[in-house]
Amino acid sequence: MSRTAAIALALMSCAAACALARPCRVEVPPQAFDAGGWALDSQFMDTIGSPCLLAHGLGVRVMDAKARIDVPSAGRWRVWVRAKNWADGAPGRFRVLVDRRPLAKVFGEGSRDWTWEDGGEVELPAGTVEVALCDMTGFDGRCAGLVLAVPGEPEPKGALSPKSLPISDTHDFDFVVTGGGMSGVAAALAAARAGLKTAIVQDRPVLGGNASAEIRVWCAGEARHPLIRELRGKFMNRDAMASYGDRVRDRICADEPNLSVFRSHRAFGVEKAENGSIAAVVALDLSRNAAVRFRAPLFCDATGDGWVGYWAGADFRMGREAKSEYDESMAPDKADSDTLGASLMWTSRDANTAVPFSAPWAEPHAQGVTAVNGEWNWEYGIHQDMIKEAETIRDRLFLAIYGAFSLAKKNPDNACRVLEFCPYLLGKRESRRLLGDWVLSEKDITGKNLFPDAIATGSWSVDLHYDDYTNGVDFLTTCRQPHYGRFWIPYRSLYSRNVQNLFMAGRCFSATHVGLGAPRVMNTLAQTGLAVGEAAALCRKYSCLPRAIFSAGHVRELQRRIGGDWPGNPDPSKADWRYVDDETAGVSFGSGWRHGFCCCGEQFGDKASFASHTSAPAVYPLPVEKAGRYRLHAIVPYFWEATRYGTTAYEISSGGEVKEFSSRIGIRMGEWKELGEFDLEPGAVLRVIPGKSTGRVIADGFAVSPVR
Repeated sequence: MSRTAAIALALMSCAAACALARPCRVEVPPQAFDAGGWALDSQFMDTIGSPCLLAHGLGVRVMDAKARIDVPSAGRWRVWVRAKNWADGAPGRFRVLVDRRPLAKVFGEGSRDWTWEDGGEVELPAGTVEVALCDMTGFDGRCAGLVLAVPGEPEPKGALSPKSLPISDTHDFDFVVTGGGMSGVAAALAAARAGLKTAIVQDRPVLGGNASAEIRVWCAGEARHPLIRELRGKFMNRDAMASYGDRVRDRICADEPNLSVFRSHRAFGVEKAENGSIAAVVALDLSRNAAVRFRAPLFCDATGDGWVGYWAGADFRMGREAKSEYDESMAPDKADSDTLGASLMWTSRDANTAVPFSAPWAEPHAQGVTAVNGEWNWEYGIHQDMIKEAETIRDRLFLAIYGAFSLAKKNPDNACRVLEFCPYLLGKRESRRLLGDWVLSEKDITGKNLFPDAIATGSWSVDLHYDDYTNGVDFLTTCRQPHYGRFWIPYRSLYSRNVQNLFMAGRCFSATHVGLGAPRVMNTLAQTGLAVGEAAALCRKYSCLPRAIFSAGHVRELQRRIGGDWPGNPDPSKADWRYVDDETAGVSFGSGWRHGFCCCGEQFGDKASFASHTSAPAVYPLPVEKAGRYRLHAIVPYFWEATRYGTTAYEISSGGEVKEFSSRIGIRMGEWKELGEFDLEPGAVLRVIPGKSTGRVIADGFAVSPVR
């Protein structure tokens, strides 16, 4: 060995010995804290580099977040805190207590970017020491970690990334679904009920995504399948009873023996096989700061943002296609990066006494808007990058909400108003769209493309949003909602065209910007999840990959597993049913009836008809081919405006006899209901009698089936 090499080795050994004698730094990531009243926010982990703790108190200081750390040796230590001043006026200020002693520095009033702020030096004993984050304002102070460093050590660089963690656990499954929103839960349950050992890797402590009590978006669109009707939220936007849906989904998943739900696990990467397929998803267990590996032969990306596909190198699109690419009349002339925006819907309510609230630093950002509640159109980010700028988008909405409410509180009529609910999780509509063998586009919706591999249906409008609500206000939007009736989604849009073992469900499925406008509502997207779960079961049955379900001719079997009628593949369980619809020739309506698309679908055909109690009867000739005893069935679509059950009166005329009857039909979701058994002859007629009915009167599809 040369003398130079020997000296170098000796120095390395000395340095190693010094490091063993006294480690140079102690890292405390956000997930190592007992959050107290702070929220552990992982939604921006891929841009911030780690989760962060957020003091989201709506103007009320939250309880301290605390962590107990092991100080390896007594002496002086420098405290570094990763923080951010998120708005003018430094509304997110907080202090740090080390060993129960507050540092002199106030954090969150420096750089507008995430930076390591120097908290100065402290003298600490060896052993366990408590550190605490003390919120000073209640207005979204944020911390992405703390580091104790030996004086003289350089400032920490970058985030306390979970990517440096060793794998603590490896789980093997038949099918791994990343994302526990409506589509992810539907995919996982469908697969599990088909016998696959299935995992949901969900970054939040609850299931449901936008439908959960954390965000509170209502479940719109066609549900179609009994499982989705069971999973869907039962309340409208902003309703605190969204928590009911959370409890229902928890119970349904807990009852499924083949399903394991890994809550508070934020995926942050994939491991790939030599052939380019996905071998595993790797996630951060936020509850114990551990990296966990999930292996499977099949994966589903239900993250919304398409993260699993992105990490795996899947082809994707983000932004609006040019009009010429897919011959879309609603697309712009030139392609751009615009997407649908994200919303924070919020509420306030009256207390029994006056309650102060003031956010003068936010008032200019309200741009003159005064409000005490905010609906879906409190939306921002159409022209921003919904991935890279997501935190900025969320914070812009915070400023608008706090400012508008602060202005409203100046009115004495609002003295008792208190901010009740404002989520810190963005309600996103669109970001990455992973590309499959088919890209759903505008003409598939407007032209009602009858795909041979149809696996989901919808009736929502092509619902596109624009930031043209009013001049000078950039956080309120409008929408254009042309309806075209029922459309179909093909299976070929639900698997990646270049990552062979990856499905996608939810808003990251294969569609153009305009094509996504109609199916992006949660009930419809949950159908895509259910189809993916059933397809995964067929992949195991035939030892094949997702593309082969279509290419090898297994689509009809997939459709039958899902159930119901499909183009060219009608439901065999209703082979002897004969139908009549409100759009069928010969059906007539008296005065006072209205006809139109039902935006949440579930109607028979494209439209449904409804009446007031002063409307004249509707007359349906029944499709009876020969005399006999028949069951009469009625379908009632879901009308979200219907708030109570009612009784609909009917009259059947057949063979010179008239029979009156009624049915408590009320609020339904497209299920067929049997109205009774009747002796019928050719020429039989059914009348719907609004004047003798109570509640909402709906006439849509009817069917007769012979009694065997």
